[in-house]
Amino acid sequence: MSKWLSIRLIVDRILGGILAVLTAPIVGVLAVLVRRHDGESPLITVPRVGVNGRIFGMWKIRSMRVDTADGHASGLSLTSTNDQRITPIGARMRSLHLDELPQLYNVARGEMCLLGPRPEAPDFVDLDNPVWQQVLTSPPGIAGPTQLIVGDWERSEIDKDTTGDAYQRVVVPVKLAIDRWYLMNASVRLDLLVVTSLLRHVLPGGESKRLQEVVGSSVPESSGPILSQP
Repeated sequence: MSKWLSIRLIVDRILGGILAVLTAPIVGVLAVLVRRHDGESPLITVPRVGVNGRIFGMWKIRSMRVDTADGHASGLSLTSTNDQRITPIGARMRSLHLDELPQLYNVARGEMCLLGPRPEAPDFVDLDNPVWQQVLTSPPGIAGPTQLIVGDWERSEIDKDTTGDAYQRVVVPVKLAIDRWYLMNASVRLDLLVVTSLLRHVLPGGESKRLQEVVGSSVPESSGPILSQP
C-alpha cells in the first residue's frame, strides 16, 4: 500500500465518523419511510469481501422486497436495471445512492474507505487470483473510479445476462484491472481527479471524460467498455 493511501485511510476513518453522525438524520428519515412501506427492517448488512479476503457486513438501507427469513431479498447479489425486487422507494434511493449512506459507519470502523474499489460479493471473488490478492490489500471504497468509468457498461452487461456468468467472466476482469491500476497509482492528484469526476457525474449532463482518458490510456482492458458507454 502506498504512503498516500496509508495516510488517507486514517483521514477517511475520521471523516467517515463525522459524516456518519451528520447524515444520521437523513438515514433515520429514510429508515422510517422504508419501514412504513412494508413493515420490515429498513437497515440490513450484506456480505462483502474486505481487506485480505475477510468477509464483513456492509450496511445499506434496504431497497428490495423481503422474501427470506433473514430479512433480505432472494436471488443473486447483482441488480439489473428493471429488477422486480426493488421497491418504489428503493428505486428512488438507489437513483441518488442514498441507500449507501450507512456505509459511512463501515468507513468509521476501518472496514471501508471513502474512495476505492467497490466491495464485491464473495461469490465473485477468487482469493487464489494474484490480481484479487493485490486489490484486497486495501479496504474497498464507497465510491471509486471503476463505477465512473464502466458503470453504464457493467449495468448493460448484467441486463443481458442476469445469471451472473457473464458478470464473472466479462465484467469482473475489467473492474479488477482498473481497481489494481488505481491502487498502484493512488495519489493526491489522482484522488482529486476522481472526486471532481464524481461531482460532475451527479450533475445533469455531467461527464467524467478526463478520468476516462487517463484510465483508457493506462488500462488496456478498459478501452472496449469505455467506448461502449452510452
